[in-house]
Amino acid sequence: MTPGPDGLSFSVTLDSLEAEILPTVSLAEAGIRERGDLQRWIERHPEIIERDLLPVTTEFDQWQLRDRRVADRFDMLFLDSAGSLLVAELKRGEAPDTTDLQALKYAAYCSQLTVPDVIEQFSRHHRKTLDEARAAILEHAPTLATQELGPIRVRLVANGFGPSVTHVVLFLIDHGIDIGCIEITARRHGDSHAILTARQILPPPAAEEYLVKRRRREQEEEVREASARRRNSVTVLDEAQAIPVGTEIPLHVGAFTPPQRAAIEARIAASPDYGVAEWTGLGIRQALRWKHDGQLYSCSGLIWKVLDDLGFNPGSVPGPDYWLAPSGRTLYYEAAAIEDAARGRGDDATAA
Repeated sequence: MTPGPDGLSFSVTLDSLEAEILPTVSLAEAGIRERGDLQRWIERHPEIIERDLLPVTTEFDQWQLRDRRVADRFDMLFLDSAGSLLVAELKRGEAPDTTDLQALKYAAYCSQLTVPDVIEQFSRHHRKTLDEARAAILEHAPTLATQELGPIRVRLVANGFGPSVTHVVLFLIDHGIDIGCIEITARRHGDSHAILTARQILPPPAAEEYLVKRRRREQEEEVREASARRRNSVTVLDEAQAIPVGTEIPLHVGAFTPPQRAAIEARIAASPDYGVAEWTGLGIRQALRWKHDGQLYSCSGLIWKVLDDLGFNPGSVPGPDYWLAPSGRTLYYEAAAIEDAARGRGDDATAA
């Protein structure tokens, strides 16, 4: 059960329907470590901060400012599907007064990074080749194939936030900085279990849309530039709920080269489920469940699997171009149509 307005959570025994208050404990009291646990969980489940974040690296400290090495080390760096880096600063306890300044300093450092830098750091951290890292980055944020990184974003993650931090964060939000606070709380559940809750407290979810719209009106030129950026097709389709979960998504056989197409058509003729996947609604990395083996794949990852299985060198493939939405358009064009329609409405229409 999620906490009510008074911050209470309850455990309900379904047999008797008795409710018991779960006591709140600090992350430290629960024995949760900042780097060993919290950081590890967030890297494995970045949706704790936000959906569709790709972990790039952690504990990064390779900063060079002019001719001087800087020893600062920040906690976590992510890439969102629109092509912007997100710096996350983690605190196991209440965020100290200087947390916001510390995170902004790291964001300033990260503003120097280029797309090749991000690919290199992803390669090092995940122990991938540069080609594998590049493919993963471009699958997650296709716009980076032709454009530079977007504006830096910041998220503070802590067990609690005092007014000295929240007031500064609100000030920065009001002045166009994409920064927010994620509160992680723990509640003891029996002697050996704890329940963790992650919630965005700033900007308030109910006010976030208003803040975005206001900033768009104040900075029209920035909006025009940002609106030209294509986000990952899967993210757009998921947010719009454009494809119901469980919908069959067939291969776009015409997108392949003639030799690839011949091999794929022969395999589909022998096994029709080879050319069909199901839409999961689970985000970029698990967007499709292949009917042939029942496993979850990204759009590009499944194309890699198919081509490799047939003896072809997959190379870099834009996955959404190879799958068809129920409309008959590719997933890429389906998502592009949604984005273009949203931009065509304008701020006044979306406000209504």
